[in-house]
Amino acid sequence: MSIKRFAIALVKYGLLAVALVVTAGLSALTTMRVLLRTQEVVVPSLVGKPLPEAGALAARRRLTLRVEGRRNDPKLGRDLVVEQEPAAGAAIKRQRSIRVWVSLGPRRLTVPAVEGESVRSGRLLLDQAQVTVGRVIEVSDAAEEGTILQQHPPSGETDTLSAEGAALLVSRGPGNRDFVMPDLIGRPALSVLESLRNAGLKVTDVRYRSYPGAAAGLVLRQAPLAGYRVGPQTSISLDVSQSGP
Repeated sequence: MSIKRFAIALVKYGLLAVALVVTAGLSALTTMRVLLRTQEVVVPSLVGKPLPEAGALAARRRLTLRVEGRRNDPKLGRDLVVEQEPAAGAAIKRQRSIRVWVSLGPRRLTVPAVEGESVRSGRLLLDQAQVTVGRVIEVSDAAEEGTILQQHPPSGETDTLSAEGAALLVSRGPGNRDFVMPDLIGRPALSVLESLRNAGLKVTDVRYRSYPGAAAGLVLRQAPLAGYRVGPQTSISLDVSQSGP
């Protein structure tokens, strides 16, 4: 064999060797990727599961649980998983840990008795018990103004406090009755005056004047106008029609 042919053959064999090395490398990389993928598992859903059951579900996929903490939850009972990380459906490698947080159950509160207390004192007692006050509803009552008449929830232990907090029914006092002024125009003045006085409202001025086409004794004008809020301290005036001269 000539030197030239020997050199050509050497080059061919060298290229072939390089090609074989590249092919082997690509094959090894592909095999490694497949192996890595086969080592991944899908994270199961653990939220709402008892801790022993959650641990068993994780173990079936060669995963472990790591309890990160415990906290109160208004919906889930004690020793149930309330949160997990990674979330259900995520892909992670085997032998990894799933972080979970476990429920202590709803937070129980001791609601103090505040009925009969003033609003200020009642709020202070509730704040000290970590009970938030949501709605305060005022009604007319014989009790002194600002007295708590009813509370919800009642005093004692509870785990059902709504997101709005406690509700209080409070007295506005016997003389603080408010009304929405009705439309009195065209109504008989005598019945209007009787109704207003029976409601505890004060009519301070009644003026009689002639009005063409109107029968005698009808309300022609009122102040305040219909729709305004009035109470015992509001001065009400009426214009009433009278018979012609």
